[in-house]
Amino acid sequence: MRGDFNKDIGEGRLYKISQNISWFLITTLWFNLNLIPLFFFFIFVEATLANLVWYLIGIIPLGPAIGGLLGSTINVVENDDFSEPGKDFRKYYRLNSLDSLKIWMPYLLLIYLFSVNINYYINIADSQYILIGYLFVLLIMILSLYFIPVFLIQIKFEFRYKDLLKLGWYYFFMKLKLTIGNFLIIFIVVFLLLAVSEWLLLAIPAVLAYIWTLYNYSTVRDVKANFVKENE
Repeated sequence: MRGDFNKDIGEGRLYKISQNISWFLITTLWFNLNLIPLFFFFIFVEATLANLVWYLIGIIPLGPAIGGLLGSTINVVENDDFSEPGKDFRKYYRLNSLDSLKIWMPYLLLIYLFSVNINYYINIADSQYILIGYLFVLLIMILSLYFIPVFLIQIKFEFRYKDLLKLGWYYFFMKLKLTIGNFLIIFIVVFLLLAVSEWLLLAIPAVLAYIWTLYNYSTVRDVKANFVKENE
């Protein structure tokens, strides 16, 4: 009897591990399907600053994809339910598509404007202006770190757009330790991409989303406690 009990426990753990691995693989696959337009531009459009706008167009589908990815990740973090990765991704993709684009499109526009300035001040303008170019690099990093809490809050709650943007800055500064940690995560990911291969990025979306959601989930709890009415 004891042997049968231990066997059941072992099989249960094995099933749970297999289910979790399947969730990461299938969720990553669904996310990567949204990269197809970007791959198209990589194949047919030369990678130059003049063509950057085409690459940004190719990245537009990633906005709703990030919404689906973070929504399904928050769901497994809160409910420990890894059973339906495809269904969960499609569900949160549909629910968050428009709201995610409201965040993603301004982000891409600012990235484009900053990139143009980076190229001008670092590669074209006189050398005394090179620091201005690196200032825009810093602005891209700050902007990216700012949008991490914005996306998480938008996925979980419903706020007016201007209130959502204000909350993003509030948590950017009030949870500075999280902001610094997010910077370190980005730094590590970029280092791995440069040291190993940029194709690694195709393998880690779900893993990265899970780590980021766990690490930043205190922001979700804080918003719920302080900015969401109980009857909502």
